Amino acid sequence: MHILDISITSMRRSLDGKRVLGDVLFRIGAHEHRPERDLRVSCDTLFSNRIRPDAILVGDAIRQIRRLPQVRNGENRLTFASGLRPLAKQNGTIDRHRATG
Repeated sequence: MHILDISITSMRRSLDGKRVLGDVLFRIGAHEHRPERDLRVSCDTLFSNRIRPDAILVGDAIRQIRRLPQVRNGENRLTFASGLRPLAKQNGTIDRHRATG
């Protein structure tokens, strides 16, 4: 499973402030007879003052993807596009920069 891009929608904190919620959208690269597609992962996880909320959501979404049977059993490997650093800090947002060349 080759991740081309990552975006977050509906990011919010719970009313009590203890959780961060949102949907993480992964753009999955074409593979064999499958075209590019999107995979949306809903996240609801503990909030931390030490980690950016977007990084918390992306980390939880990646954890969930790694639990998918085809990834967990080794049938598919989880890889990221060149230059895509999903948890790297860049001006307080997820780094979606893709290197060219």
